[in-house]
Amino acid sequence: MATQARTRTAPAPKTRTDALVRDLSTSPAPSGQPQIVFDTRPAYDFLVSLMVDFMPEVLPEDVAWFDASRASLSDGLKRDLRRTFGHEEERIATGTALVPLVVADDRVRTAADVVALAGRTTVPLLIALTCEMEHMPAAAALVERALTGDDGARTDLVALFPEATRPGLERLLGDPDGELRALRRVLRAWLERFEAVEARVSKMAERDAAARRTELAGMNVSEAVERVTGGVRFTADPALRQVILAPAYFGRPYNFLFGAQDWRMFAYPIDDASLDGDPDAVPSATVRLFKALGDDSRLRILRLLAAGDLYLTEIADRMGLSKPTVSHHMIALRAAGLVTVTDTGGLTYYTLRRERLADATPDLQRLIGA
Repeated sequence: MATQARTRTAPAPKTRTDALVRDLSTSPAPSGQPQIVFDTRPAYDFLVSLMVDFMPEVLPEDVAWFDASRASLSDGLKRDLRRTFGHEEERIATGTALVPLVVADDRVRTAADVVALAGRTTVPLLIALTCEMEHMPAAAALVERALTGDDGARTDLVALFPEATRPGLERLLGDPDGELRALRRVLRAWLERFEAVEARVSKMAERDAAARRTELAGMNVSEAVERVTGGVRFTADPALRQVILAPAYFGRPYNFLFGAQDWRMFAYPIDDASLDGDPDAVPSATVRLFKALGDDSRLRILRLLAAGDLYLTEIADRMGLSKPTVSHHMIALRAAGLVTVTDTGGLTYYTLRRERLADATPDLQRLIGA
């Protein structure tokens, strides 16, 4: 499904010999290429499981666990969850600001460690980390003054945020301590539920990272990112020091993107082969592929892309459809690995992945044993 972009800024991550971070390369990264590392800490899946509303592609027992766990939250906790992790257009999702803090502190490994981290997090840091990456230094310089009643600093701080999210920021500035208390309540409540699945999820992430390490050996950064994400095209900025690949179970089949000035992290969906469960089950990737191909509009979109790359607006105009409708179709095509998405200059364009189309017949033959 669609890439979920969560771009935040934090201090550069440190390295510890006992961290669950694995260097993908057996030799130093080529000149001008950032180092690729795998980070399998379950802290990420804990946070991702709070960022999604449903579990489209996890094992049946985990769908049941997720639905029951969400239903067991009190009405007050559900409001806190929407407040701190919700993604309505004007909402500031303060919960996602914890991800860069996890990256920066490799002692934070488990869900319990994330709860402890939130207990140490200050209101100014939380607000600054909700800003877009390029504005974070300016936001950090303004937020303390804005919180102590400096109207000019508050105006300048709000101006750093996209217009659609400014009402949410105003509410956050009006009750910052309440926001932090709500975040901590949600994390503590979800920890009680997440611990039942944490060890098993961690093992699946470890299996996936081990398999990917072999699969990606010899690839450059752009090739590796496109492979693990199933179609996100990435060009490394010269300032980048690390590209972090974090296998995420509860995000399947989404990709979640985070970043700072010298690192980017792709929380990518764990592959079918690394899951627990029935080995004879139909792979989710195969189901996504044929669902995507079983729709007239999506087939027409693929035919348009066969002639060249297109922006979302261009596809909508040529199809005579609304942009939200086309976006829905692109989510399905991305999830099936049929298109590559590239972000450039704030715009997104799509490219047909011809090699995935070529996989359709072999996938069907393997499925039915022909």
